[in-house]
Amino acid sequence: GKRFRRGDEENFETPTGTFRISAKHVTDTMDGDSAIDGPYSIDDVPYVMYFRGAYAIHSAFWHNRFGRPKSHGCINASPQDAQWLFAWTTPNVPDSWHGAYPHDEALGTVVVIRGETPGRR
Repeated sequence: GKRFRRGDEENFETPTGTFRISAKHVTDTMDGDSAIDGPYSIDDVPYVMYFRGAYAIHSAFWHNRFGRPKSHGCINASPQDAQWLFAWTTPNVPDSWHGAYPHDEALGTVVVIRGETPGRR
């Protein structure tokens, strides 16, 4: 995620640590409001896998700068890669369902985020 220099409340860096996928949705609306960036709302973002609050791994069809600061803290993936991750991770989303949440018999896949965003040195 992007990091701004005007104050902590405007930073959107991706959190580091160990998490579990807490919800998966075939599509979801990604939106927010920022004084620097301006408001945004993108309906039907595909393959959304939340791992901490509103932070998610999801498809990004609106750019191709993967691996560079671009988002509001989410991890953007190409549509093809996001589709593969969505199928690979748990909880599984049954056919014809729109989403799924982990439960005792199917915990969410572990997500480990570490390191420093490229271009930050």
